[in-house]
Amino acid sequence: MSAQENLGFIGLGIMGYPMAENLLKAGYSLTVFNRTRQKAEELGQRGAAVAGSPAEVARRASVIFLCVGDSESVCQVTESLLVEVRPGAVVVDCTTISPSVSRKIAQQFAARGVSYLDAPCSGSKTGATNATLTFMVGGNPEVFERVRPYLLVMGKNIFYLGGPGMGLQAKLTQNLVGALIFQAMAEGFVLARKAGLAPSRVLEVLQASVARAPMIDAKLPLVLARRFEPHFSLKWMYKDLGLMLESGRDLGVPLPATALVHELFGASVAMGHGEEDFAAAITLLETLAGVEVTEPVPGSPRLE
Repeated sequence: MSAQENLGFIGLGIMGYPMAENLLKAGYSLTVFNRTRQKAEELGQRGAAVAGSPAEVARRASVIFLCVGDSESVCQVTESLLVEVRPGAVVVDCTTISPSVSRKIAQQFAARGVSYLDAPCSGSKTGATNATLTFMVGGNPEVFERVRPYLLVMGKNIFYLGGPGMGLQAKLTQNLVGALIFQAMAEGFVLARKAGLAPSRVLEVLQASVARAPMIDAKLPLVLARRFEPHFSLKWMYKDLGLMLESGRDLGVPLPATALVHELFGASVAMGHGEEDFAAAITLLETLAGVEVTEPVPGSPRLE
């Protein structure tokens, strides 16, 4: 398809807004919708058409991107899209949802002659802003090639993983590993700080060892600075952990460590940290241990 296709974008949250913004900067004709209209209006002032509903986006666009919250939100949006979407159109869902739910949605669109790709992405707010996201895509390979140029406007690494739902399976695997690495970091640094070590020195040790991890490099500075404004909200990581457990049950794969981290992150959400970055999950262990992972003041007890 040519670059003259009309694009649509539904969901202008922490990641969706900069993703849509990058499509607009690239010169594409873009129609946007968001439940909070103000965000859509901001892009409208920069040339995007503002729709009053997902159905209106479907009437105007031939390639429609979704970036909403969860499986329920995607189902609500797709119900509206199915009313007006035209045969030959493509819906690209960048939301991390249940693979089984995604496959059912793909079948609904196929019955209307519409292609559907699951294309969850990683890279958080920074990656969305800088157009360096990683996309993991499942669906028809020819449809993938059709939308690949648009994905490259928003991301740096584009992976085709196979049929429907396979992009989501890859994303859940990635987030499973990431969440467990973060939990290991939280436990290790709370223990080290309670023992009197300076976190910055422990980080130097890890960076010189096989325990070095980009997740630690990214999240520990946020913890040390007590800056928990969301790049990837704790409530969404908690949601994704639930999807991992659901997938494990569906496939007969036990995930004991994931189940424990799911409960711990859930407790952090219950403590009021759901809207913060998932790095705030460390505060649960800090509270239980009676210590805060910050740089110690010279002369403080047990500083070595």
